[in-house]
Amino acid sequence: MKRTLSVLLSLLIMTGILAFYGCNKNNSSVSSTASDTSSNSVAKVSYPLRNKGDESQKYGVYYEIFVRSFADSNGDGIGDLNGVTSKLDYLKSLGIQGIWLMPINPSPSYHGYDVMDYNSINSDYGTIKDFQNLVAKAHSDGIKVIMDFVVNHTSDKDPWFIASKDPKSKYRNYYHWVSQNDSSVDFDSETPWNSKEWHSNGDGYDYFAMFSDSMPDLNYDNPDVRTEIINSATKWLNMGVDGFRLDAAMHIYGANEPSTGSMSRTDKNLKWWNEFAIACEKVNPKVYLCGEAWQSQQVLPEYAQPFDTKFDFSFQSNLMSAVPNNIAMLADQSLADAFADSLKQNTDIDKKFIDGVFGANHDINRIMSQVNENVSEAKMVANIYMTLPGNPFIYYGEELGMQGQGKDENKREPLLWSNSKNSMTATWESDSDNSGIEPADKQMTDKDSLFNYYKSLIALRKAHPVFFSGTFTSINANTNVMGYLRQDSNEGIYVFNNLLNEAVTFSAKDAKFGNILFKTNDKCKINGTTITLDADASIIIQQAK
Repeated sequence: MKRTLSVLLSLLIMTGILAFYGCNKNNSSVSSTASDTSSNSVAKVSYPLRNKGDESQKYGVYYEIFVRSFADSNGDGIGDLNGVTSKLDYLKSLGIQGIWLMPINPSPSYHGYDVMDYNSINSDYGTIKDFQNLVAKAHSDGIKVIMDFVVNHTSDKDPWFIASKDPKSKYRNYYHWVSQNDSSVDFDSETPWNSKEWHSNGDGYDYFAMFSDSMPDLNYDNPDVRTEIINSATKWLNMGVDGFRLDAAMHIYGANEPSTGSMSRTDKNLKWWNEFAIACEKVNPKVYLCGEAWQSQQVLPEYAQPFDTKFDFSFQSNLMSAVPNNIAMLADQSLADAFADSLKQNTDIDKKFIDGVFGANHDINRIMSQVNENVSEAKMVANIYMTLPGNPFIYYGEELGMQGQGKDENKREPLLWSNSKNSMTATWESDSDNSGIEPADKQMTDKDSLFNYYKSLIALRKAHPVFFSGTFTSINANTNVMGYLRQDSNEGIYVFNNLLNEAVTFSAKDAKFGNILFKTNDKCKINGTTITLDADASIIIQQAK
């Protein structure tokens, strides 16, 4: 209960001040008093806040790549960086404007989220030179590159952690080591997923590791740790990386993690991420930082301030509940209103916030699996998240209809490029969930394929910048339809998505319809302000001027 009250209090404080300081024009230390005019509350921020610069330079359609499963250039069964480089033409054809590489640092695991060296490349994936070549080629194709930066914890095989087992080592304080005789520590504390957080080293000392005993948490109260992480980020930025996806962002100072000082853990997280962002902006003022702040269906708007983009797990959960169940109404509001509320919570904190909208990622069952292989519903998910504000993130293979659910490896199977023997398809993991799908080479030439469906949606989005940055207004004209108006100073666009598995006809009384930009099929029609939508169908219409 005390923790809950602390978080609520922090949220109220941040809501009043971060909207004021989110556009702070310099990085000087902020210690001014700011008022929240809606509640007349007064609070202070005593640490520097980043300057995000021009957010319009950071818009784009992004594509998440698990390198191990993407494309194998040397025939060893493992996808690699040269494989990604060789497939940039495929991504350019799809219309992608940025790629997010899942962890590429050395790691003892297949997934890479337990890093052993922040300054090197996993040898399975190639070399620093291969990486530099990928970045250069991507940039020449107009594609930005962001990389996963996993800095909440390291691998237990990291030389830092190995050295830290010696109480006299300078690395001892890089982690949280506590004597088992310390009565002030609750060694029985558990994570939100009911696993142990304290782990014995067998010598009378325990170390803190939230995610696994093989992933010890770094101690960010140690300034040397902060310096090490910033120095590593600087190295990658100097090599041309456009930004980072920042894993487990809210757990730098976790709920039960040892921490010094009186500042709340949430505020300490925000202070660190601003420090990190300011350091990155000194290297690249246009750096793009995406934070993973995920806690059930909570919006966590306070994390909108330090990051350019925060992944919208709250709406993703609502979306992937609504579409397979053929409902546009949640328990107490419409799907469109739920998105509008979530977006407002974030933009109230920071007007430059860019939402991260998606249907699936490496931790979540794939879209096609969530909709029980219903292609029309898979298209509906794309119709919705590809027309929302912010930056859409497509998980590799979603554009081909890849499936995968359950254990993580199932969600990360190799992408099927071709049925030929020399197709560059990785073989490190079986493709048991995807052996029957049409491969990429065939889908690219099939005008009715899911690939070309995604391609058309991406092209539409890129042709109308209002989709990235325009306002979002929900339109609740029919309980089965998610409707909304996207608007900026240049144009307005209506989007109506029928989530019901049968046709609907309804009136949008106040709408001013112009040209139809997109419709799922010819059964979708407008007559005055009356709209008819086929089952699981969408229509996108320009607003008449």
